[in-house]
Amino acid sequence: MFWEKKFNDIIESFKNKNKYALAKMITLVENNPDDAWKIISKLPKNKSPHIIGITGSPGAGKSTMVSKLVEKYSEKNQKIGIIAVDPSSPFTGGAFLGDRIRMRTLNPENVYIRSVASRGSVGGLCDSIFDIVDVMSSYGFDKIIIETVGAGQSEIEVVYVADTILLVMSPDSGDEVQMFKAGIMEIADSYIVNKIDLQSANRFLTQLKNTLNLEYEEKHLRKIFGISAIMNKGLDEVIDWIDKHKQNLYKTNEIEDRIKRRKVRRTRSNIIRKLDYTIKDYKIEEENLFELKDNLIKKLTGGKSND
Repeated sequence: MFWEKKFNDIIESFKNKNKYALAKMITLVENNPDDAWKIISKLPKNKSPHIIGITGSPGAGKSTMVSKLVEKYSEKNQKIGIIAVDPSSPFTGGAFLGDRIRMRTLNPENVYIRSVASRGSVGGLCDSIFDIVDVMSSYGFDKIIIETVGAGQSEIEVVYVADTILLVMSPDSGDEVQMFKAGIMEIADSYIVNKIDLQSANRFLTQLKNTLNLEYEEKHLRKIFGISAIMNKGLDEVIDWIDKHKQNLYKTNEIEDRIKRRKVRRTRSNIIRKLDYTIKDYKIEEENLFELKDNLIKKLTGGKSND
């Protein structure tokens, strides 16, 4: 197989913690989605890192908060992998990948940043996200932080990938409206109100607490924090809570439910991606739509059609 030669060329460097080999291994699974699992199955097994998803609307300060959190983790000598998802251009398919620029002051010894383009995937992530996380887990990070695109209310796919989800909000970005909508508000384990130094912050926090008490009383473990990432305020409390949340996930066995949810979504994602590729390669005409549907069903059922 074509990927095997590339794999054999980089696997020893990957095992020796070479970050260039890590980057190449991630590219290998991105470019070979049909064989990604075969590649991953050949990688070393490591302890499971804590996977932290950080989502929220554009301008809320997600990248700044990630940068400050990682600085603190790095001071504790923890190894951190960051997956920063950027929106793709609808014209070229490329992405600006600006998160890597904003985080360039982070300690390169302890931190690896992978910027990826969403490439049209909906939900704030990219199609290869599960495979990328597996490769980074094998590399041996203590924590993997996923920062989503920042597109808005429908950006909920991170709930199927991460163990712990933080929703970053800002008093000055219209997030008051988001509070009253379903979707992204429901997936968060913790709500982080950034830019707490703004005059409107206290009113925003009160409004958020009232909304959550009314709508999500059953989720009493969810926490609200007021921070200023740029002024380094409130982040130690967030870090303490993140660690306690992980401990609670294992103590209550909720981590098993989240892992099961992840596996189901990954299977669904793989099937849909395969179908998308098949449909793109098919010459679609009005008269062969039924034939297309029949062929797709045969692919899924091993040659049998429902009709």
